Amino acid sequence: MKKILFFLLAAILVIPSVMAGGAKQSDVYTLRASTNLAATGTVGKGLTRFVELVNEKSGGRIKATANYGNELGSQAEQVEMCRGGSLEMVVAAPGTGPGAWVPELMMFEFPYLFKDNAHYRRVLKGLEAEVSARVKPFGFTAVAGQSQGSRHMLTVRPVANLADIKGMKMRGPNAIYISMFNYLGAAGTTMDWNEIYTAMNQRIIDGMEASPSMINSMKFQDIAKNLTITNHIIACVYYFFNDKWLASLPADLQKIVLDCADEAAAYQGQIDDEDQDASLAVMVSQGVAVHNLTDSDAWVQACSPMLDEYRGKGENWNSFIDKMLAIQ
Repeated sequence: MKKILFFLLAAILVIPSVMAGGAKQSDVYTLRASTNLAATGTVGKGLTRFVELVNEKSGGRIKATANYGNELGSQAEQVEMCRGGSLEMVVAAPGTGPGAWVPELMMFEFPYLFKDNAHYRRVLKGLEAEVSARVKPFGFTAVAGQSQGSRHMLTVRPVANLADIKGMKMRGPNAIYISMFNYLGAAGTTMDWNEIYTAMNQRIIDGMEASPSMINSMKFQDIAKNLTITNHIIACVYYFFNDKWLASLPADLQKIVLDCADEAAAYQGQIDDEDQDASLAVMVSQGVAVHNLTDSDAWVQACSPMLDEYRGKGENWNSFIDKMLAIQ
């Protein structure tokens, strides 16, 4: 009789444990992701690939969806949604995303600091853990840095030298761009990416800057027909996950999500390189005049005092700049 009671008691203890384990395995996690960039751009296409990979490789245990452009508001609003838990991941430029709390991340978009795109991508990968450490107190984990290519200036009237840009009102996404425009003699102003088309169409601004791929994804060339090859800045995005959500996943799903992010970033890098030349060709075919600077050294020289200025902002800036410059 005692043996029967022992086995009954053991069964009572084991059954809930088995049921709990089964329930946990069958949990479906929601992954809502968003970017303020267009679905047709390379970052948007990379996000689409990420969502597809997560849905496939998680075997249905994660249900991933994505929003694009201004469907959920501005980039700042999307970042706030992710921080608050209304989104599980936001694709954002570090300087104008979590840079609201960690402003030194704006150094990713600094004029004439990087040799080329290959160098820039080494910096993105090499600083991934550092970026995560700096945004973690604000509820984020950063992975999958992606270059958006060298940026040039699209303007309503031709710019071929430094004198031509003086006094022009130019849109930039954060304080570093505004500082750069001021050093170049232009007047910088900030606005959300999805406000540029209307502002330039109404001549509230005289121009903007971005890579050919980004410009073509929004068809900004419809309202401004002059592109000056300046190569002044390379910009990027990271995938910023809500840290609590990521930590809540079982270890195997965490690995799947992070592996998918890396795979999507590699895909974006491949198609971005291809799309820069293709987008420039499209713009030219649509009547855009391409101008090469006659005094490119003067532009670099005009911006050269900026680095000392930003080093003077404090130890957080200095330490990040040192780590960034150490990667070659």
